[in-house]
Amino acid sequence: MNARLELAVVVATADRADLLANCALPSVAAQTLAPSQVVVVDDSCSPRNAEQTERCVRDWNCPGARIAFLCNRRTKGAAGAWNSALDHLLRHSGDPSSVYVAILDDDDRWLPEHLAACAAAIQSHGLDMVATPFWRIEEGDDRRLVQPPTELLAADFLTGNPGIQGSNLVCRLGVLLEAGLFDEALPSCTDRDLCIRIADLPDMAYGVASRPTVEHFACRSRQRLSAPGSHAKQAGLYGFFRKYRLRMSSEQRASFARRAKELFGWQERGLGEQRQSHRSAGGSLYPALEKAPLQAPVHLIVGVIADGDDVRDLLADICGLVNDPDLSGLDVVVFENTTGTAPGAALRRLVEQERAAGLRVHLVDRQRHRADAGRGWVPDDGASTGEYLPIASARTVLQCYLYAFAKDRPGSVVWIVDDDMRLDPLAIDESGAMKRVRQPLAQCVRQLRRLRAAGSLDVAIGLNTGAPPLPFASTIRVQLVDLAASLFWLRTLSPSQPLPDLRAENATLREGRADYYYDLSRKETDRLESPFWLTPEHDGETAGEAFLRIAAEAARMLAGDQVFRPLAVAANTDPLRHASDALRRGGNTFVFDVETLRLAPNPAPMVSGRRTRRSDMIWALLQRRYFGRKVVTLPLALHHDRFGVAPNTLDKNCVVDDIRGYAFFSALDDLPDVFLAARAAGGPGIRLNEERIEDFTLLIDKYAEERLAAFRLSFHRVRGLAKVLAGLLRDDAWWRHECYQAGVKNLRAFCRTLESIYTPATLKRIEHEVQLLGSDNVRGFLEALPQTVQAHQDRLRHYTELARDFEPERVANAKVVAKRLMSPRAELRLLGCGKEGVALTDGSLVYKVFDFWWKRSPQPG
Repeated sequence: MNARLELAVVVATADRADLLANCALPSVAAQTLAPSQVVVVDDSCSPRNAEQTERCVRDWNCPGARIAFLCNRRTKGAAGAWNSALDHLLRHSGDPSSVYVAILDDDDRWLPEHLAACAAAIQSHGLDMVATPFWRIEEGDDRRLVQPPTELLAADFLTGNPGIQGSNLVCRLGVLLEAGLFDEALPSCTDRDLCIRIADLPDMAYGVASRPTVEHFACRSRQRLSAPGSHAKQAGLYGFFRKYRLRMSSEQRASFARRAKELFGWQERGLGEQRQSHRSAGGSLYPALEKAPLQAPVHLIVGVIADGDDVRDLLADICGLVNDPDLSGLDVVVFENTTGTAPGAALRRLVEQERAAGLRVHLVDRQRHRADAGRGWVPDDGASTGEYLPIASARTVLQCYLYAFAKDRPGSVVWIVDDDMRLDPLAIDESGAMKRVRQPLAQCVRQLRRLRAAGSLDVAIGLNTGAPPLPFASTIRVQLVDLAASLFWLRTLSPSQPLPDLRAENATLREGRADYYYDLSRKETDRLESPFWLTPEHDGETAGEAFLRIAAEAARMLAGDQVFRPLAVAANTDPLRHASDALRRGGNTFVFDVETLRLAPNPAPMVSGRRTRRSDMIWALLQRRYFGRKVVTLPLALHHDRFGVAPNTLDKNCVVDDIRGYAFFSALDDLPDVFLAARAAGGPGIRLNEERIEDFTLLIDKYAEERLAAFRLSFHRVRGLAKVLAGLLRDDAWWRHECYQAGVKNLRAFCRTLESIYTPATLKRIEHEVQLLGSDNVRGFLEALPQTVQAHQDRLRHYTELARDFEPERVANAKVVAKRLMSPRAELRLLGCGKEGVALTDGSLVYKVFDFWWKRSPQPG
């Protein structure tokens, strides 16, 4: 046997330790070729049964093998248990191309020569996967020999199982990873589904062992997932049919339905049926707000970080709120974050344009930031030397200016918005149709003031629609699953045929799900291999037109766009009735208690000279955990627009910093007493609990490894999907016709880009950098955070000086507003002046009158 070949055995079990101990495990120990490791995963329903299984494994001995016992840490069911084991092997086995996985059901048995026969076939023929003949044993030792297929063809598995069960399969771990592992959405039919995805991989070497070496027990007296009439079998068949029916021919669909009905009593039912919407025609995005009692108008103070004039579209949207009757006032504070030490001319021109349009904009440019930092009023963090501030530092600086601006204006609401947001979120109705909708934003904020007055709301984190605020590498896997599935479907259609509308079916996959778009979900790993379907862009769009469109859009995935699974908010959602305790990204945050801006900065641990991501989530956690503020997430949505972002290569630093930030946030969330609330000079603070540092460090390691493991699985699957897509483009399909070659060319270029990005060297570098986290970095962050919080609070004692420096910007705004909104006579009446033209020449006087009105206008709070 090749010394580099490693055989690993995986056994999943649930609630039957006796069967495991008397059937599967003895047959593993009796192998003439011992495996190098054995992983047993328990998925029992009760702790008592899990303890019995663990005791059984601990007492069992398999000479020459490392033995690991795990509990299923993914979706409950056999697929989740198998994937837990495969993830464990990837974490601990090094190169997945040199590891072969042999799967054994807990109620099946291998003959002693099983592993030796599989290893011999693999080495003799250079195989990636081998299947063995097996004995199917029913009641009374009734045996039937089942031969696996001589070729691995996806079509053979669409209608039935041609002879591959889990227990007669041995496959290279690298192939399983590129195929996407087992689909956890399927409670049964998992072996057929996996074989289809393995068969889709081009150049995959498959072979068959010569003699039967497995006893597969199909006795009706044993509890089995594939038992006729069982819920697991029915649900598995339904899920399998939903997933693959669109790549089946009409004959294959009929054959599938006939076999499923005869063997398992299955009946086809509707998929993604249209549901009746209960919204009245022409209703608003949040109809319940129309009936809610109105609060007094709100003064809204918007804070945004800008690099150049990229903030143009957002400011144009905000300008549309100037005359909103639900606002008593609207001001925008723009903090310039750029390279160099001089202010940017493009941003200054944009500010003047928006002022001319009637928007009061207050620009904090690089020059002012440097001056204020020199006085110790705001952090410098590299501005004095012309550096671009990390996002955590920039948010903290913006907080300082917003606090100074809003502190002496009771009742104001501060709204912190990322510069790539738009005010018309993507809404999805009950039929699955999506469109951008302008929401009654100011009215919603007025209603939220009720919660603030009742003491049940201090900070509200809104949602994003469109693209998530994540590195594209965190969301591309599921979209490639969608792209591949849609191409397999398009291949079965005529290019002139109108594309069927499957929006309602896609909508069912979103229901009750938060992470339907996320490759690295900790809780929803059962949606990773469930495809969302391509839907028509307009009525009558043909399959050929849809192919060309999606081929042109595919590269946008590398810009972070959601081509197949855009984030959307339900069109009939009332945000007041759907608050949650989840802490999400803070690119759309409403601050009702301005003191929260003073209590804590946006802290980000420093590792290897870079700050981690997720500082906004850590800020929200500090507010809730240690300062007693009420922080909620509401479906008050914006649209995350990445239109101006070009497709790019993988930003490894961004991925690493996101994984590190996730680990810090999760550990802080899990271990609340690592800090203790404390009274410090000038206000509330925190102090480090020294006794919990070691526990916190262990949690950091746990969460970093957990997130890295999820990224690693996603990385391998993307490599596999790039191969599947390239193989589809070589297929003899209608898109090989000349009129579709532009689309083929786009997709081939996309596949080449994926292959150049997703290399083993890239993964190795990311793994290495994540593992540099280290206890010294963790301790450094913990020890520094109390002082960081205190320093932030101390700086903002100077908020009056910061506020005073806004005067020139206010005067400039007042002059423009006076010119735009008032005739000379109106100005004279407003100012009480007798000399014509004074308002146009004395902007400070205009400002004073405006400020007088502003401070004395009714402001509940």
